[in-house]
Amino acid sequence: MQLSRRIRENRPTLVLAALVGLSVMSLASGTRGNVISNALSTAGSVIAYPFWRVFHAIDNGTRYATGFVVAYDASQKEAADLRTEIVALVPRIADRDAVYEENLRLKEMIGYVASQPRLDLVASKVLPLSSDPITAATISNKAGVLVVDRGSIHGVEPAMCAMTKDGVAGVVIDVKPTLSYIATLHSDRCQIAAMIGRDKRVRATVHGSGSDYSHICRLEHIDTKDIVRVGDEVLTCGSGIFPAEYPIGKIVEVENSGTLFQVAYIEPYADPYSVDEIFLVKRAQPTLPELTGIDENAEVPAVPQPPPLDDDTVKTVRREDKTAFALPDDRTMQERYAP
Repeated sequence: MQLSRRIRENRPTLVLAALVGLSVMSLASGTRGNVISNALSTAGSVIAYPFWRVFHAIDNGTRYATGFVVAYDASQKEAADLRTEIVALVPRIADRDAVYEENLRLKEMIGYVASQPRLDLVASKVLPLSSDPITAATISNKAGVLVVDRGSIHGVEPAMCAMTKDGVAGVVIDVKPTLSYIATLHSDRCQIAAMIGRDKRVRATVHGSGSDYSHICRLEHIDTKDIVRVGDEVLTCGSGIFPAEYPIGKIVEVENSGTLFQVAYIEPYADPYSVDEIFLVKRAQPTLPELTGIDENAEVPAVPQPPPLDDDTVKTVRREDKTAFALPDDRTMQERYAP
């Protein structure tokens, strides 16, 4: 009992003495206290590991929160900068698209001019009526009138044909030094001599619709004996400086009221309100049918031939001299089959 009591009383002294003894033995043996240091290091790591995990989680959470806030602010700033750049780029993109569309139109115009060698064309730009306020006040109430930037100083004259790559669009009705006014197929002031493409002997007159809301035109003064069908193509027949055999539109309805003339309704090929440029025809070389008066595509009936004669009949005709063979008909096809 006394021994255990003495040990309890002198425990620190005994522990210190044991440590000192172990140290002396370690020094005396010449070896390092790796086992002790490793044991102490391991014990410290095990004890400190939970605290390290807690501190690491706290650090990661703090970094994430601060990074989220900083990134949100940076994203807001970047989005504001991008919106500013987009707003600045919108006009440039619109200008680029306009230039691209204009380039395509100019290419189509150049190609169309090259494909029409017999026409002397003047390219013109469609202008708003406000370009000539004095005359605009007079014609603003007239439906289907366009103003173009070519006038008498450019060689434009009244009654010239206005056309697009799709077909005839109208006729020049008034000319100023630097401006011209075109009555389109929507105007009741537009009248164009026309013919049917299937049978060019059928002639008529195209009258404008007289309304901006209806693009259907009237084909009037068609003889009641002429055959006109739905789907027939209507062409210009040419008069003066107006070119011949250029498309106007196709027939969508035929009205026969039993009078001397028929009336047909045409859907034009060209839409004058959807173009920014339009062609004016200064001169047109005449076509071969115009020069010869013969339509190669017209259905011409065969010329009747006399029946063959046998030898006895020929001898009798020659002896009695009462009949003779038919002489060649030297008349032109137009004179021969004119109504």
